[in-house]
Order: sequence, then C-alpha cells, then structure tokens
Amino acid sequence: MSAPQISGFLIDIDGVLITGNHSIPGAAETLHYLQQQNIPFLLITNTTRKSRVNVWHQLKRFGLSVEQEQILTAPLAAVNWLKQRHVSAIHLFLSGSAVHDFRDFKITSGQPEYVVVGDVGNDLSFDRLNQAFRLLMRGARLLALQKNRYWQTSEGLTIDAGALVAALEYASHRRAIVIGKPRREFFLEGVKLLNLPPEKVAIVGDDLEADIQGGKKAGLQTIAVKTGKFRSYLLEKLKIKPDHIIESIADLPNLLS
Repeated sequence: MSAPQISGFLIDIDGVLITGNHSIPGAAETLHYLQQQNIPFLLITNTTRKSRVNVWHQLKRFGLSVEQEQILTAPLAAVNWLKQRHVSAIHLFLSGSAVHDFRDFKITSGQPEYVVVGDVGNDLSFDRLNQAFRLLMRGARLLALQKNRYWQTSEGLTIDAGALVAALEYASHRRAIVIGKPRREFFLEGVKLLNLPPEKVAIVGDDLEADIQGGKKAGLQTIAVKTGKFRSYLLEKLKIKPDHIIESIADLPNLLS
C-alpha cells in the first residue's frame, strides 16, 4: 500500500485506539499524523453504552483529539435509520449514556414498533430479557445495534451484545436487523461522510469479523491491528485475510510511507 492508493480511513476505537482505561501507545501520534497530512478519517465504533458526546469526551481524556463529527457510533446510525423510516415508538434494551441519543423517540414498554438491543452489561437480568422477548412476541421488530461476540476490556475478553441478540432471535423466531459493524451499510455511511469512494478507504480494526470481513464486503481496503481482541489463530479459523496486518495503530504512518 502506498499513500496515493488510499485517500481516507475508517478507524475502529475500542481495541485500536483505546483498551480499557488507557489509550494504545502511538494512537495520538497517528491521529496527529493523519491530520497533519490532511488525510481524512472517521472513528467508528460498535459501542452501545456511550453516546457520541461521551465517546468524544473519553477520547479527549486519553489525549486523542478529534471533532465530534469525526465519530460515528452504532446508536447514532440506528437513530438515523429509525428516523428515515418515520419510527416513533421504541423500547430500549441497552444501558448507559447511549440512551440519550434516542431522545427524539417515544420510549415505551407498551406497544413499541422496535425493540432496540445493545450491550446492557451488569444491568442484565432475566426479567429485562423476558420483557424484550414478550414485546417481540406481541409484534415488535428486533433492531440490534450490533452483534459482536465479545470485546476487549482491562479485565480481559468480555461477552458482548451479540449473545443477547442471538438469545432473543432464537426465542422469538425473529431475525434481527443489525445496524453497526459488520453491516455493509454502516461502513458505507462512514465512507459517505468522508466523501470518498469505498475503494479509496481503508478500515483499521482489531475484529476480524466485524471490522475486516465487514469492510471487505463494503469494498474497503482492510488493515488489521494486533491489539485489542485480535487473535492470530482466528486468521486461519475464520479464513479471513486482511490486506495488511500491523502490530498496532502506531505503525500506520510507516505503512503509508
């Protein structure tokens, strides 16, 4: 890969720029390099517990300087998707500040049009899961902010929202509409914000399924980093081949040069 072949980046956040309560060494310097070289980039994330504002504040605390408009989250993409379809009433099965991104909707446990599912962390309970199941059985549709299997935290690999989505799909005989990565449209929404053709954009990620395979299906170039949830044995197991593999985000400038 050389600089003329790529014009912009979609960069995953968790596992690529930050892990747990610290930034990955070289992350700030790489973002600064891209800014200095006038290479456009968008930070994308499947996190469902934080609003875009909270993600932005978190990045600032870690010394990662970006504009709010340079962040695309799965909840924000879901808000846009729901508004495009003139949905008014939803039930939220998620926790954290991301609930504020849905403030323009009627949040109800009565007769929602969609059950919106994300990661609930320690707020998970049987009663809450069963309530979402009953709403689906009464006719609500299932909208998953993402369907990741797990993610990397400071304590180690941690189960993610995908398990909850799979449980609700199995129990209700309903197939979820997935909004975040690896959905092709999520990547293309990011590409559109960069105002670039997909083949001129590279996704940088630590998740071979959500980031790399999803990016390939959207027509992007793919760069895997060996940080976060990346595990080398999955390359062979999943039969996924990134265009490039680098040790960390710190090596991106060297790859370009």
